[in-house]
Amino acid sequence: MNEWSRTRKRIVFSIVFLSLAILIGVPVFLMFYRAPTCFDKSQNGQETGVDCGGVCQRLCVAESLPLILKGDPRVLKVKDNLFEVVVLVENPNLVGEIYKASYTFKLYDASSTIPVKIIEGATFVPKNTTFALLEGPFSLEGGATPSRATIELKQDKFEWQKNNEPEPEIVLKETRLTRTDTTPRLDTLVENKSLENLSNIDLTAVISDRAGNIFASSKTFIDTLAPGRSASAVFTWPEPFKDIEKEEICGYPVDVVLSIDRSGSMDDLGANPPQPLTDVKNTALSFVRQLGKNDRSALVSFANEASSPIDASLGATVLDMERAITNIRIATTTAQNTNIGSGILSARQELNSARGRGEADKVIVLLTDGVPTLPEKSGSPEYPKTFALESARLAKEDGISVYTIGLGKDIDSSLLKAMATTTTEAYFAPSAKDLNTIYKQIATKICKTNFTEIEIYVRVFPDRSFLR
Repeated sequence: MNEWSRTRKRIVFSIVFLSLAILIGVPVFLMFYRAPTCFDKSQNGQETGVDCGGVCQRLCVAESLPLILKGDPRVLKVKDNLFEVVVLVENPNLVGEIYKASYTFKLYDASSTIPVKIIEGATFVPKNTTFALLEGPFSLEGGATPSRATIELKQDKFEWQKNNEPEPEIVLKETRLTRTDTTPRLDTLVENKSLENLSNIDLTAVISDRAGNIFASSKTFIDTLAPGRSASAVFTWPEPFKDIEKEEICGYPVDVVLSIDRSGSMDDLGANPPQPLTDVKNTALSFVRQLGKNDRSALVSFANEASSPIDASLGATVLDMERAITNIRIATTTAQNTNIGSGILSARQELNSARGRGEADKVIVLLTDGVPTLPEKSGSPEYPKTFALESARLAKEDGISVYTIGLGKDIDSSLLKAMATTTTEAYFAPSAKDLNTIYKQIATKICKTNFTEIEIYVRVFPDRSFLR
């Protein structure tokens, strides 16, 4: 057999084999082949995990960010032996949501490490939002009073789903809180600006002080809201807020600088110990101790010039402040005059420094027993007064509240009123014994109580099973 004959046989054999493979193999393949799906318990197709990611609606665990708790859960007393627990939760995932996310609240009383109540539940987690998770009201057996709570989010069991649909557009307006001293009521108008009907709308109101401490919460529902339509939502509470208001002392942060006169006249009433300086220091110590836990203080003393560096910087501990106040001395090397403007400018500089907190109110409390005599300017005998007024003006332009205290009879009351933020922030003490009352009044003013920080969190539930 020649070479051409063998080659022809191989070609024929190959054609026959391929034909049989196609005729038999294709039907067999089509008989047993199953296209990749998101439910076949295998990673195939364009999936990035087993039945998740890629074209699948279900997100893989690695593709989702965990939920974030916005603070610890708060236990709220509704009335006698009736409580609620609330926590804020953030879902940072732009397209990921959870149909039912399981959680467990554990509530404890003040003395027990064993929960006095356990609440288990599941909730809908919408994409890219912060929502309020509220349980209650509930009572406890035996009259127990829960003082704290924890929450466990069972994130390892979450099933994240992809949602690329537009978010419902809901606008809240005309929100107002009334009757806080009797039976509080919160009203708001809910408008559906989406292009479709919205059903199962959950609204949870959370009321906090300015430090972010939640002290009241309530929820309500709207069954259906048509496009472009509005509906009223009402939240109520059975007990007044006024008692809670009294308990929330100094909730909002304040940065305060004490500016204290240490000129030579501060020992005119006695040299050993120097009076009235000693009484001034004692009342200043009392003032610092009255400040709230969110407040910070600093100290500037002044005579010919303000202390440089200042006596104590913002962020000083109470112990540091006490030490700095105690160490204020009247210099004896040269005559010690009164440069009120320097005391104000130095305090302003400290409040505007990197140590000042942007979210805090800024306050200067200045005490002097005389009139400004420095700095001098040739041909302008009123310049010390002008300099003090200009310094106070600059501080007030920076949003700093200025309180002034005039001690004794040798003060310029008109000047101190003009330097203060308003005339009601100018105080006058005929003698040092009046200072304690004045410092208490100022401490009460700057320690703000504000319980009207209102947030209403909205979720549109996928069905009515979440409404309860």
